[in-house]
Amino acid sequence: MENKSKGKTFQKISLDDKILAFIIAFLAILSCSPVVFLGFNSMLILLFSGGYFLLLSKFFVRGRIFLKKAYLGVFLISIILFLYIAIPFREYDRFSPSVIWFFIFSTVLFLSKDLLIKGFEYFSNIIYYICIMALIVLVLNAFNTSLPNIVIPREVGGTFTSYYISVRLSGQDYSVFGVNLYRLNGIFAEPGHFGLLLSMVLFVYNGIVKTVKGKIILFTCLLTLSFGTFILLFGLLIKNIIIEKKIYLAVLVVFIVVLALSLIPVEVLERFFFDKADGTLEERTSNYFVNFYNSFLQQGSILFGEGRDILDVNNVRNSDYRGFIVRYGFLGMLFYLLLMLSIYWKKSKTAQFLGFFYFIVVFMHRSWFVDYFAFLFFLLILTHNLSYEKSKTSH
Repeated sequence: MENKSKGKTFQKISLDDKILAFIIAFLAILSCSPVVFLGFNSMLILLFSGGYFLLLSKFFVRGRIFLKKAYLGVFLISIILFLYIAIPFREYDRFSPSVIWFFIFSTVLFLSKDLLIKGFEYFSNIIYYICIMALIVLVLNAFNTSLPNIVIPREVGGTFTSYYISVRLSGQDYSVFGVNLYRLNGIFAEPGHFGLLLSMVLFVYNGIVKTVKGKIILFTCLLTLSFGTFILLFGLLIKNIIIEKKIYLAVLVVFIVVLALSLIPVEVLERFFFDKADGTLEERTSNYFVNFYNSFLQQGSILFGEGRDILDVNNVRNSDYRGFIVRYGFLGMLFYLLLMLSIYWKKSKTAQFLGFFYFIVVFMHRSWFVDYFAFLFFLLILTHNLSYEKSKTSH
């Protein structure tokens, strides 16, 4: 049902819209492989993807599926990227079910702006509740409370301790003023993964930090102690100080940083922050991979890459941009650049700055994240320059 006012058409959010919006939000969460679902991730993805395409078919029959002219370029490039990643034409390629994320992203471009904004609202609420649960479990653990849990072996070494509503990664413990704490990673595999999702909400909603929800998400961001997350928060700070001229924030941040450096034990700062800040990409990457990458540049297929499984087959682990280039080549990097340009073409300077800043940090630090549906969905929603309070009142 639609309401018309002064020549403008506003789409009313129906029950079907809300259900589809929630499915989109939950698919974004599932694309990040939550640990708490154990071996049920694939089944949940299949279930929610099926529900998504069923509702999408219903919308198509009702004539509610259309592609806006502004999204035509985004759609074409996303389809090209889907085919480029999905078709196993390289030596070490294989078809992976995860390529469905690009296909789903291509189809959400046909949905209304209001529905997509509602979807991100649900996504941000889920992230908020994950924060609450993670903080509750952290506090209970700090008081040495015995909680029901299951220990899950980690493929790359170490373990997860799942408390069913939150996960604790081994080797991430630290102590402040005699209180035993650990880096928060919510329901996800690593603190850095969690920090990427938390930062999305802070990037999208202008003014959210003024609310309780925003403060809790920001506080949880800090407790991830993720260097990449801190860089993303720094980008948000640049936006507020330089683009929006909020100079007073610079003074406030300097005060908070000085206070934190004075109170937090040096060993904690060195272990989780300074060591990473001082280290270059070369220093934090194994010599084996450095040699492997240099060999690839000299003898490999630098245009198309060697395929999705090239690193796994050679027992190499790398998450920065070089791992992406080895897998998908410089052509793959070019396609992503074109996707970014098509999404942010003629958008506000704020949206362009935040979008490209986030993309660069992710590509340099966690390049495997660039084909996750959560990441792609976030980049699209960010273009709407949402105000948190206005978004709440209008939906």
